[in-house]
Amino acid sequence: MTEEEPLKYQSLLAIRARKAQLNKDIQRSEQEIKATWNSIFHPKKAPAPKTPTQRLVALASSSMGLIDGALLGWKLYKKFIQK
Repeated sequence: MTEEEPLKYQSLLAIRARKAQLNKDIQRSEQEIKATWNSIFHPKKAPAPKTPTQRLVALASSSMGLIDGALLGWKLYKKFIQK
């Protein structure tokens, strides 16, 4: 089947069957697009730490991130505001 030559249907039944097949194809494509979209833009959450050591490491990592952000903010403040 090429794009230049339109299909020639012999009956309304053939048209309905083609329409049903196209609707199924569209639904399948929509489901694939939704699944891909969700896997790209809604990543799975990391599991919560289970052991006390994992919790301590997660807390230390978060704390270091906050301290790093505060230090960066202070450096930028001193550089641009206090001149």
